[in-house]
Amino acid sequence: MNLLSNAIKYTPQGGTIGLRISELPSPVRNTGQYEFVFSDNGIGMTPEFLTHIFEPFSRDRNNLINEIQGTGLGLAITNNIVRMMNGTIEVRSELGKGSRFIVTVSLELFDEVEETDVELTGLPVLVVDNDQAVCESAASLLTELGMRGYWVLSGSEAVLRVIGAHESGNDFFAVILDWKMPDMDGLATVRAIRQYVGNDVPIIIISAYDYSDIEDEFMKAGANAFITKPLFKSRMLHVFQVFCQSRGMKMMAIPERKERVSSLAGKRILLVEDNDLNREIATELLQMHELLVDETENGQLALEKFRDSMPGDYDCILMDVQMPVMDGYAATRAIRALERKDAKTIPILALSANVFATDLGKAHGAGMNEHVSKPIDIGHLIDVLQKWIG
Repeated sequence: MNLLSNAIKYTPQGGTIGLRISELPSPVRNTGQYEFVFSDNGIGMTPEFLTHIFEPFSRDRNNLINEIQGTGLGLAITNNIVRMMNGTIEVRSELGKGSRFIVTVSLELFDEVEETDVELTGLPVLVVDNDQAVCESAASLLTELGMRGYWVLSGSEAVLRVIGAHESGNDFFAVILDWKMPDMDGLATVRAIRQYVGNDVPIIIISAYDYSDIEDEFMKAGANAFITKPLFKSRMLHVFQVFCQSRGMKMMAIPERKERVSSLAGKRILLVEDNDLNREIATELLQMHELLVDETENGQLALEKFRDSMPGDYDCILMDVQMPVMDGYAATRAIRALERKDAKTIPILALSANVFATDLGKAHGAGMNEHVSKPIDIGHLIDVLQKWIG
């Protein structure tokens, strides 16, 4: 790391830095010989300085270097570490053309029997990280543990996959979730997963950063454990075994749910919801039950969409209550006032987190048929839809 950070410090903008790792033939049994070559085309060093490069507090007498902070101890420490490992370190450099450090070390080959756990065999785990290389590496480690690794590149995709697995009766055994992601970060993803599927699926937060400042917030949101990057198989195995023990789990095949033909199949729903993620999740859940879904994000657009449709195009409207532009109550009253035969009869179901009597009264007063609380319990919602359009 020190050699790489030096290459970065002393290579101007637009330069090139390289690291090549090679395994060389080893003359010693059960030992591997490895060569690490660090190269850059940065400012380079003078021949005079190269003779003192590994001495403590030594720095090149170069105007460019004088502008860069440093103690002159980094290479001395690096040299000592390499020597303690019975390795060698060489340096080649030319002023104005760059530097090349070659480190060679011998390492004992790993010959212990790798740990596995039969209880974890075949269990599905979802990895969530915006870095595809991290996802693929973690999935590979899970496969080596005998588990089934799946991955997605965003928090919103993760929420949909977790909900889909939950609805099909095949929950993920755990979710491994990166803390820092664009668009929807780890904390928002944890909250969304807990909102829609409860606490049954353990969530492991992974990060390359110090997470001590955010640990409490994540735990309150529903996270179960933290692991620092890079991910190691032994650490992952330990965490999964703790989950098994703490939940008293006896791993067994999950019985397949009997398929049934839904009487809602092919029915068309107009879903009105201003929150993008909530709308996407609700759509996914409804489509799993073979419903056709049209979406819109506020009451005014819902009114226009219904007014421009043909009578009978929609079988039901799911109407969020609190929305910008036009709220759900106003949109329902406007729809009921339209001069068309289905305006008075189409079921309009209120979607709201407020379940006080006054809120239920306002919904019925505006012309809504029934109230469905948020977050959506898809089983309850399907029962309500069966009642009105099944």
